[in-house]
Amino acid sequence: GINAEYGKQWYQRRVRGRRGRNWRSRTRKMKAELKTLRSENAELVENYNSERVLRKKYYNIIEDMKGKIRVYCRARPLSSSEKERGNHSVILSPDEYTLQVQTKRGVKEFAYDQVFTPDTRGAQENVFEDVKMLIQSAVDGYNVCIFAYGQTGSGKTHTMQGPIDPASQFRGIIPRAMEQVFKTSEDLAEQGWKYVLTASFIEIYNENLHDLIGSGNEKIEIKLVNEKKREVEVTNIRSVIVQNTFDVHELLLKANKNRTVAATKM
Repeated sequence: GINAEYGKQWYQRRVRGRRGRNWRSRTRKMKAELKTLRSENAELVENYNSERVLRKKYYNIIEDMKGKIRVYCRARPLSSSEKERGNHSVILSPDEYTLQVQTKRGVKEFAYDQVFTPDTRGAQENVFEDVKMLIQSAVDGYNVCIFAYGQTGSGKTHTMQGPIDPASQFRGIIPRAMEQVFKTSEDLAEQGWKYVLTASFIEIYNENLHDLIGSGNEKIEIKLVNEKKREVEVTNIRSVIVQNTFDVHELLLKANKNRTVAATKM
């Protein structure tokens, strides 16, 4: 009985010893695999960062090749009142870069970097699709300016801002641009980047500057701060930190209330 009990204990110790050696062997193997994975991960991160830098470089080289200054033309559809008066459209866009205007003296043709008409890529998302690459350049650290020019009623506000509803499918360049900026900054935050976004709203009317979200008492000027680089800054304007598109929408509402509205004859 004693020998049998001793043999049983000896067998159990032997089994536990074998299991212990197996676990130690597995642990060493797992540590080696973990070390390899960490090394591969570090290499992937390094390659990713290198590719990201190259992407930014080549991306903005391509943007520069398109031209420092680009001119787009957008024509709106006839309004109901224009149709009631018997007006009709006199424009034709044979391709995405050309606009033809029918006049009493014949057809006049104009060339642009891009043409948007109601019949050819005239939707809000199409307009933004062609300028959204500039928004990426802004996030990459380049100075970008997009503005609309035209006579009263030509659709400047619709193009740049769109309806008041931030969820509307007809929202313009500004809300769509901010959506992209916030999405990009959130994606980069996962890689360790930190962005602080601020917004200002300035109006230039009759060669005078107005801060549309300020108190209205400040003297605003445009000053040249770096003559070699031709850098300028606008003094005494209010800049507000924005954390989401809702913050931008609220500032847009306030700025719209303070805008100067008058007819521009052309």
